[in-house]
Amino acid sequence: MNDLDPLWLRSFIAVADTGSVTRAAQQVHRTQSAVSTHLQQLEASLGVRLAERSTRALALTAEGERFLPHARRLLDWQADARAAVQPAADEEVRRIGISEYFMPARLGELLALLHDSTPGVRFELLWASSASLQQLWQAGTMDLAVVTSDEPLPGAKLIKREPLAWVHAERYAVPSAGPAPLVLLGPECPVRRMALEALARAGRAHHLRLSCTGAHGAMAALRAGWGIGCLNHSAIPADLVSLSASQRWPAPGRLSFYSLTRPALQATERELRRWAQA
Repeated sequence: MNDLDPLWLRSFIAVADTGSVTRAAQQVHRTQSAVSTHLQQLEASLGVRLAERSTRALALTAEGERFLPHARRLLDWQADARAAVQPAADEEVRRIGISEYFMPARLGELLALLHDSTPGVRFELLWASSASLQQLWQAGTMDLAVVTSDEPLPGAKLIKREPLAWVHAERYAVPSAGPAPLVLLGPECPVRRMALEALARAGRAHHLRLSCTGAHGAMAALRAGWGIGCLNHSAIPADLVSLSASQRWPAPGRLSFYSLTRPALQATERELRRWAQA
């Protein structure tokens, strides 16, 4: 069997539906000659007669009746294949990046806010480190980014500030002497910089026992008893314990969250700031 041209199939289905080459030609916006040619080419490709012609009408043969539902499905599959690779006409795609430290326990609430404040918009959400998000922002691939920083960001709006705290697993025995084992993120992380600077100012001996590329890895290491970490208050899960600030464990400071927004999502960004400060 040769390949079946969709034009042949459309003409055949129109003939079957109307019972007439003339009416079929009107339906598919072709000439009568073109529709007749399509039907003949389809029959030649299949090697069977699909329709019987008379002076008044045209009727499908038994083979034509059996082939008709397959012809319809073939055109439906073609339409589905085209639709699968075409973006929905009424959907916009906006890319949003959220810092891993930004109220992770309330991520569901944040997603509900985005859903309700921007109907008809499709989002691509990236939950990642602030360093990665700022690089994507500078590359022009993000519409809205919520990032952390230990210093003001040009062109960004302050969302909120949160105190940082030293944390460890509930059953972890905090060393009373010797260098403190630390679990922190990579060198580009502002929380890491603030934590190490606080310990240096206090003269607290320490060593970096584990450096992670993501907050999930750091949380798992802390739960496994690798050492002591540093988190902002809204990022501290219920199963980790906070250390009280002392001379040996000085307060690391406050972490700032900033928003970077393209014009298309300024209204969404205002809703996000109100939600975060509530």
